[in-house]
Amino acid sequence: MSLILLVALILVIVLYRRWSPPGVDIGAMARRLLEYGFLAGLVLAVSLGATGLLARLFEGLRGGRAGDPEELALWLSLVVVAGGALAGLAAWLRRRFRADPTEVKAAAWIFYIGVVDLTAAGFVVVGVTQIVGWVLDGWSFDSWMTAAALVWTLIATIHHRLPGRRPPIFNLVGSAVSLAGVGISLAVVLEHLLDWAYDGVTPTPLSGIGLGGGDEWAQTIDGIAGAASPLVAFAGAWLRYWWLNARRAPRSQERDGYVLVCGVLGGLAATLVAAGGLIHTALSWLLVETARDVGAAAHFDVLSVFGALLLLGLGLWAYHRREVPHAVERQVGGRDEVVRLYDHLEAGAGLSAVTLGIGLLLGTVLHRFWPAPEDWNRDIGEVLAAALTALLIGVPVWARAWRRIQGHAGTVAEESSAVRRVYLFVVFGVTALCGLVSVGAMVYLLLFGLLDGSLDVERVAIFRVPLAAIGATVGVAAYHGRVLQVGLRTVPQSIRPVQRTVTLIGGDLADLEERLEKIAGVRVVSRLRLEAPDAVPADLDSVVMAVEATCEDLVVVVADDGSADVIPVAP
Repeated sequence: MSLILLVALILVIVLYRRWSPPGVDIGAMARRLLEYGFLAGLVLAVSLGATGLLARLFEGLRGGRAGDPEELALWLSLVVVAGGALAGLAAWLRRRFRADPTEVKAAAWIFYIGVVDLTAAGFVVVGVTQIVGWVLDGWSFDSWMTAAALVWTLIATIHHRLPGRRPPIFNLVGSAVSLAGVGISLAVVLEHLLDWAYDGVTPTPLSGIGLGGGDEWAQTIDGIAGAASPLVAFAGAWLRYWWLNARRAPRSQERDGYVLVCGVLGGLAATLVAAGGLIHTALSWLLVETARDVGAAAHFDVLSVFGALLLLGLGLWAYHRREVPHAVERQVGGRDEVVRLYDHLEAGAGLSAVTLGIGLLLGTVLHRFWPAPEDWNRDIGEVLAAALTALLIGVPVWARAWRRIQGHAGTVAEESSAVRRVYLFVVFGVTALCGLVSVGAMVYLLLFGLLDGSLDVERVAIFRVPLAAIGATVGVAAYHGRVLQVGLRTVPQSIRPVQRTVTLIGGDLADLEERLEKIAGVRVVSRLRLEAPDAVPADLDSVVMAVEATCEDLVVVVADDGSADVIPVAP
């Protein structure tokens, strides 16, 4: 296995060297990959040995079994051998960093710093969860996880003092994971509180059917204490990664993606699921006869779960909605791709629910009137309740988002937007494909029944499934296909934006890069000028105007001390 990995690594390096642009030092890349990979392995080995020794110490202090000599020898050998190798490699790298200041900006080193930071955060979160649970909820003391939390806290502190900045993407990854942990833990806490309140107001005691009884408040406190442990741990990680770092970072595609996908879309999805659960619970009580057999108190007991999810989803949606750039000052700041992405994500979520609801509703109608065997005559109340739930949830969401989207339709900027084009192509393609697959399934069933002589009522009854799918998707595909055609006719070929690449060569050109990225159809690549690392143009407006005036696909901007040359080049 090791030989295979080595051969694969060599093959990747050879191929990259053959296809990479000139000026890329493949040898340095391979050297850094091996050095920092070996460094990560040594850190992991030392941490494992130190954790084992510290856990053994904790067990001894608590009067428990401290382990056998073989285990102690293993931990000591890891600390001594791996620790010695780590000290030697650290001294070697220290001299390297002093001799070459650019080493601190190497991608391999930055990646190593980020991976170690996330790994340490994971161990600390698990360890803090165990410690808080031991203190608040009477969990058994886990010496291993407690020791790991302390060891990796020390490792993270040491790495925090090392040169090099943690990549912003790692802050967003940590924010996403910690946000999920906070959301799940908080939902459990809210569910326990709502369940306690529900049990207190229901007219029929739930103890008779095994859903209640005993000291309800004491049970609620126990449940909250159990969920408080991960809530405290993940909340600390969220404060560190998001509130203190990623939230204050400048706007970027990665940050906007986190806010939209994890925050806004996640909160919206949780809200829709919760609202759908509440509506479905009420509709099933009205439409499904068997749902009323257990009584109202037992049937609606699930409302505490959906209520907690609803509160959590609304909170996530409301907070992250404010973090979307230009969300509040939409009319002042104008629409950009971030605002369009938010609108189309909301429209897509609503449209999915609407399409599902139409399909289920058509399925219930076909079930009632389509020929079927006698054993197929079952109650369709549950399916009808699900269909109405999807429609009641999806229609308002889709209508609200689509009205905002179509309010800007007809303009060149909106119709030529990549977000709008991708959304329309995806919706049209997926729905058309579903319809085509449904037609193919019907033709297959028909031909198979004719050739096999088994075209009976039971086989014909299966046709209701593809027919419902066709009925639900054909209208959606036709409408969005028409909208796509109108948009293509609105934007003439001559004024459609062409993707251009602008390469910036100079010092810290972040401000210029941000302004150039706002130009439609421009992709910016920034490179450091080694002989003039501080070269920055004084007049950014003139550089932007010069780039806008060019019509070539490739443009190079070479920054000098206070000036810049805009040079169109051939592809």
